Amino acid sequence: MIIAEAPYQNVLNMRQQVMYPDKDTEFVKLPDDERGLHIGAYENEELLSVMSIFLHGRDIQFRKLATRNDMQGKGFASALMKWLIDYANDMKFDRIWCNARANAAGFYKKFGYGETDERFSKNGYEYVVMERKF
Repeated sequence: MIIAEAPYQNVLNMRQQVMYPDKDTEFVKLPDDERGLHIGAYENEELLSVMSIFLHGRDIQFRKLATRNDMQGKGFASALMKWLIDYANDMKFDRIWCNARANAAGFYKKFGYGETDERFSKNGYEYVVMERKF
C-alpha cells in the first residue's frame, strides 16, 4: 500500500460514490477544497481510500474520509489515519479533529480520538466533533 497525494477529481469521485451515491460530485465539494491536501491510499496504483486535510493554525482537520465500498474493512482508512497521526506528531501539531458521523465514532476512538460535546445534524446524518490532542 502506498499513501500519496491524490488527484482532486479522483477524490471527488470517491467521496460521491461512497458517501452520497444519490448525489452528483458538485454536492461533495467543500468550500475550502482548494486549500486542502487530498491524500489517498493506493494498492497496485488503484485509489482505494481518500481523506482531505486542512490546516487551522496548530490544528489539522480531516474531512471526507471515504473508502471504496468493496474495499472497506481491509485497513485502507486505518492506514490513512495512522499516516495522519504520524504526520501531525512529526510536525508537532496540537490537535487533529473531525466532524465524524456519529455511527462511525467507534472507528476514530481506536486511534485515540475522543468525542467532544459538539453535535449536529446535516444531510440526514448525525455528527459529533471528535479530536485527538498531542
